[in-house]
Amino acid sequence: MTRNVILVPAGKTSGIYTAALGLVKALNNHNVKAALFTPFANCKNAKCIATAISKCCAAKAIAQGQESEVLEKIVGNYNQLKDSGNYDVIIIEGVCQAPFDKDDMNAKICHAFDADIITLVNGAFSCAKKAIDATLQYFGNAGKNKVLGSILLNANAPVDAKGNIKLVLSGCPECNCKSNTTCDASAKDGIENFLSKVQFDKQYYAPRAKDIASYIDALIVSGDENKRAYKVTFSNTEANDKQLLISAQAVDNTKAAIVILTDGADCKVENATVLKTDKSAWQVAQALASMDAILNADDEETKSYIEENASKDIEDSLVNLIKDYDANKTVLMSPAAFRYKLTQLARAAHKKIALPEGDEPRTVAAAAKVAEQDIAIPVLFGNKDKILAVAKEQGVTLNDKVEFVDPEAVRANYVDRLVELRKAKGMTPEMAIQMLQDNVALATMMIEANELDGLVSGAVHTTANTIRPPLQIIKTAKNAKLVSAIFFMLMPEQVYVYGDCALNIDPDAEQLSEIAIQSADTAKAFGIDPKVAMVTYSTMNSGKGADVDLMREATELVRQKRPDIAVDGPLQYDAAVMPNVAAQKAPNSPVAGKATVFIFPSLSTGNTVYKAVQRSANLVSIGPMLQGMRKPVNDLSRGALVDDIIYTIAVTAIQATQNNA
Repeated sequence: MTRNVILVPAGKTSGIYTAALGLVKALNNHNVKAALFTPFANCKNAKCIATAISKCCAAKAIAQGQESEVLEKIVGNYNQLKDSGNYDVIIIEGVCQAPFDKDDMNAKICHAFDADIITLVNGAFSCAKKAIDATLQYFGNAGKNKVLGSILLNANAPVDAKGNIKLVLSGCPECNCKSNTTCDASAKDGIENFLSKVQFDKQYYAPRAKDIASYIDALIVSGDENKRAYKVTFSNTEANDKQLLISAQAVDNTKAAIVILTDGADCKVENATVLKTDKSAWQVAQALASMDAILNADDEETKSYIEENASKDIEDSLVNLIKDYDANKTVLMSPAAFRYKLTQLARAAHKKIALPEGDEPRTVAAAAKVAEQDIAIPVLFGNKDKILAVAKEQGVTLNDKVEFVDPEAVRANYVDRLVELRKAKGMTPEMAIQMLQDNVALATMMIEANELDGLVSGAVHTTANTIRPPLQIIKTAKNAKLVSAIFFMLMPEQVYVYGDCALNIDPDAEQLSEIAIQSADTAKAFGIDPKVAMVTYSTMNSGKGADVDLMREATELVRQKRPDIAVDGPLQYDAAVMPNVAAQKAPNSPVAGKATVFIFPSLSTGNTVYKAVQRSANLVSIGPMLQGMRKPVNDLSRGALVDDIIYTIAVTAIQATQNNA
């Protein structure tokens, strides 16, 4: 199992790439196969890293409400890297500067990969502890329980006139720039778990002439484009071979490594690389003052230097801490990882999913995205012209992957078969024609005939309307004792399974045990480690009542039927999810504090809890997904969002690959 560790900058910490490369090198030197994953690339260098998203593109997508898509893309890029090698550890480079909230984004990336955390602070940062605490507030439980410690980054780095660390073109102690030699102790004193430090070295961040030219849109007119500079000067008489000279007039000769001629000035200088721009000297100086500490894909010299030198500052204690990993620990399934897994599995399944409510606006919008992303083949039932008109109103395009079924044209094809299937119930041709007026019944007959693979409905119809025809025609799976319904609840940090929240009103202990077993198997099939909590108002023996006795009996039945399932109950919800509460109320429980599957004693409780959580937390819930059907049929909440419908279609496509006959 690959361990993920994210490096998270606190406050205005920058230069994180140095620590990331050094840590990867140090791990590999200790026989731990490690790789670096960078989620975002600088906007001007988006092609530097094949598996990184441009910050500018990400910011634009997030502004358009597509944050989920950005996170899924990050997960996809990560998996591309992970699949390229059998890595023990992947170090994730957190965001230092971004056109969006970096702390919020780092927290979401951390949750996406269930990563442990190492915080980084700059050496001159005397308020390190406060900055770390403020940053970790965004991380929720991960910020409390998964922090390995902190790295002190760029100790004794040069600072600008305001005392802020400046890593690019700011000079170094050897160049007589201002540095703070006492910052090391002041920062360390405030950090609770100080792990290691990475010293500043000017060569980590020295840009080349071609990097500078690209950044300020200047033209290289002569000299070596790979020449580097460490400090900016405006005085030719004081320039040396480590510096970049900015001049608004022609220069006859200079000792500077790089010369930037501004205001259209022109000349050729021996032994120096000359850049030319129409910008003013002031504009160039302002731009360079904001130049990010980045590494370009072709800068192997600096990359090698960082790896070799920064790795020497990574102490053995930090490497050993990362190596000391419990391979058997429960890995949390994050919403981003879950959505990515759903879409990947659904694409591979390539199933046709019936959408009987074909002209319902949310359904049409969802079908457009499903087809565009190749998640499944959506089959819309209804008049094609009317459906296309709805699509136009919704501002979406239905591409040629979308299929249409005109009920009026095909209904008669299924009358005889329906009569045959329901003849024991007294079905007549007239009754069959009437029943097939319902698009759900018609779609169900097409599924029974293997013309379609699954069905999603309920955006404007009741659960009974959605599941009655399938129960009558498709029926339950061979080994299923009942049909139950679960929701995938996409919480901020991980995905939970709730059951039964839509179908069985007052299940008895036997039925609850079956619901628990079905739900655990479903969770496992979708990549969630099933730890089943039988939830009610009492934990263990703390209370009495009918529901307490019911859940206790159901728990024992699950243990008898399926000893392989981790189950416990009765448990209160807080004891099921909060480790500190679990430690007090159920200290020896294999489930308390880490439950992923929640079984409720009645439909009233389950439905109320799922809706309260979904609406109050404004999160995506996928379902209800029906368990125990011979072929997949899934209901929607009438308040379903477009995303809810998309992922329910994906779930249905995946279910269609499972043999329940």
